[in-house]
Amino acid sequence: MRKQRAMRGVLNAAVVVVAALALIPFLYLLVRASQKPVNEIVQLLIRPKTLEVLATTSALVLCVVVITLVIGVLIASGLHFVRLPFRGFLLIPTALPLAIPSYVFTYTWVALIPDFSGFFAAVFILSITTLPYVILATLSGLRTVDSSQLEVARSLGLKLPQVFRRVVFPQVKGHISAGALLAALYTISDFGAVSLLNVETLTVNIQNMYRASYDRSAAAIISFVLIAFSTIVVLADERIKRQTPDSNVVKINSVKNILIKSARLRFAVIATIFLYALNAVIIPFYVLISRFLGNRVAINWGDLFTASISTISVAALGSLIALFLSAPLGILLSGPQSRVGKTAQRIIIISHGLPGVVVGLAIVSFGSKFGTLYQTIFLLAFAYALLFLAKSISSINSSLSRVPASVKDVASTLGMNQWMVFKRVVAPIAAPGIGLGAVLVFLTAMKELPATLMLRPTGFETLATQIWSSASINRFNEAAPYALILVLIATLPTFLISRPGKADRAFIQESMGADK
Repeated sequence: MRKQRAMRGVLNAAVVVVAALALIPFLYLLVRASQKPVNEIVQLLIRPKTLEVLATTSALVLCVVVITLVIGVLIASGLHFVRLPFRGFLLIPTALPLAIPSYVFTYTWVALIPDFSGFFAAVFILSITTLPYVILATLSGLRTVDSSQLEVARSLGLKLPQVFRRVVFPQVKGHISAGALLAALYTISDFGAVSLLNVETLTVNIQNMYRASYDRSAAAIISFVLIAFSTIVVLADERIKRQTPDSNVVKINSVKNILIKSARLRFAVIATIFLYALNAVIIPFYVLISRFLGNRVAINWGDLFTASISTISVAALGSLIALFLSAPLGILLSGPQSRVGKTAQRIIIISHGLPGVVVGLAIVSFGSKFGTLYQTIFLLAFAYALLFLAKSISSINSSLSRVPASVKDVASTLGMNQWMVFKRVVAPIAAPGIGLGAVLVFLTAMKELPATLMLRPTGFETLATQIWSSASINRFNEAAPYALILVLIATLPTFLISRPGKADRAFIQESMGADK
């Protein structure tokens, strides 16, 4: 008992340290914002420019969420309920866009259509970028619905739309909300796509303030507006989840799954998936390959190789740091609930909504006070870890919570101490899920752009920065090799986390325990 209390005390202390690290961006913004007089803060917040940017961001988020919800739920429902040929393979093109950053999507479409820009172009790009979140989330929820309930509803004379509205939707709305949350947070924090498309959102506005006048106090104040926006979205998602029936009540898996044999629905689902794959996979790959082959400028293979190695190495380091920082909180959350764990989890969920611009500003200020850390690869990797810490914590928490308590109890009765139980029983069961979470952080870190632009050491180039430096001045052919290599590298981990049979686990890890 004493050893358990001592171990829990160590875990609590480690969690407090991790939460303090996650608070670095907030503390930095608070210090910077406090340097402005109150009247100037008020004027900055109510000026027409700020209100216009906030309205643009709100409209963009609303449009993207509505579009992804409608199309994502339809595709997921079709994949789950309609009898389809090669069902497992149809899931791959719906998840593959996770490997393509929004700024690469934008680059390919601008290269294809030179006049492609503006608000509706941004809605299109961010919708095809974030649609996989809603599809995977909805599929995760649909697989928890007991098929026998659907049989009873059909026997009572309910039509398919009524069955979905009355029986299915109440049970999966928490999952759907989690997908919408990820789509909303991605849209709020996106910088590359909206910047290339000349749409000034809060993120672009903050970046412009930082670059143009180095008025970091003003940038910090606008960052708080962005944080407030993200917090509202997170709280709305939590409220929806509280209204979702308890998973212990509804998660009674039936042996068979009802499949609809309608030829018309089969055609509609396949056509919808094909149209999405055409816009989100086929056209981008066609543009990348054609630009790569049509590039008249000699490719600097040395720079391409160096940028690839730099991207992989710093993303892998960031993933390892995130795994190390998330371990204490993940272990704590997998056990009995505690106030320390719950508070730290809330802090990290909110920080998950912070864009790379805000985290970059904070880490630049933090790192400049430590000469040995400033302008180092470690500091950039640490920023990645803070940005995507929520994903790593989710993977550890989800994986450890799946280890049956009875198995641990049996191991203890066989004379194993707590360390041996963890080493021989818990770790082998939880390792695949934890590893998958680390792959997810690695994949996301490879695509991160704003924080990389701010924190990279002088002369250190990644694939993302090389794409940005060429695409921002319309040198699309020169950006093509870097974009193509980035997508190809990201395709493998994307396939690992989205292949048939892994979709549920992948999404659960990404959405911070979205399945309630």
